[in-house]
Amino acid sequence: MDTSIAVALSAQRTLLRQLDVVANNIANANSVGFRSESVDFESIISNATPDKTFFVEVADVQFSHSEGAKLQTGNSLDIAITGEGYLALQTPAGTVYTRDGRMMVNPFGELQSLEGYPVLDASGAPILVPSRGKDIIIHGDGRIIDAGKTIGNIGVFDLPPELVSARFGNSAFTASREPQPIALGTNTSIVQGYVEASNTDPMRELANLITVQRSFEAVSDLIEKADGAVRKSVDELSQRG
Repeated sequence: MDTSIAVALSAQRTLLRQLDVVANNIANANSVGFRSESVDFESIISNATPDKTFFVEVADVQFSHSEGAKLQTGNSLDIAITGEGYLALQTPAGTVYTRDGRMMVNPFGELQSLEGYPVLDASGAPILVPSRGKDIIIHGDGRIIDAGKTIGNIGVFDLPPELVSARFGNSAFTASREPQPIALGTNTSIVQGYVEASNTDPMRELANLITVQRSFEAVSDLIEKADGAVRKSVDELSQRG
């Protein structure tokens, strides 16, 4: 295979991966607590030919740490985190971490996410709400007051990029090891009656989408031209023979 075609194909593969990331960002522009992603590239050097050949590959996909806008809902079971940190949810796949603070109380009095996953306290235990959440008050330091009594606390955990192992659903992540709880206070706190919007910038992502599509088309044209040149060379050689 012509080297230029191989290099172009590697570029197409990475552009397709970037396209998937951009499309996912756009699709989740309205998902509560969503963290947008970006693609990092790297060059891979091949010594298979006399001249070194550089191929492009996806080095890493990273998520943005920037906070989304805080949207007031007036719902006492909605919370948003100001500063760093993630809520912890207990799922069949293990504990996951999210910025989506929309909650509910099930018929058994257990505080859960809208998907039905238990919300955990700082020790990693589920939270029970005796009054079913009717008069619940959640303070900035995570304390939960129910009918005038402190019944527990909302756990917020530190999840640096190196601990993120995979996405879970739209707005949550799994971790390679258990994150440490954050002491809520000046740098990180909870706001009741609000949710955090997606941190996706739709206009920037649309611009990225156009750029990726144009780059993909340009690489496709290059492959067609390179393939045409190879075919022409083969035809000329066969005619000489």
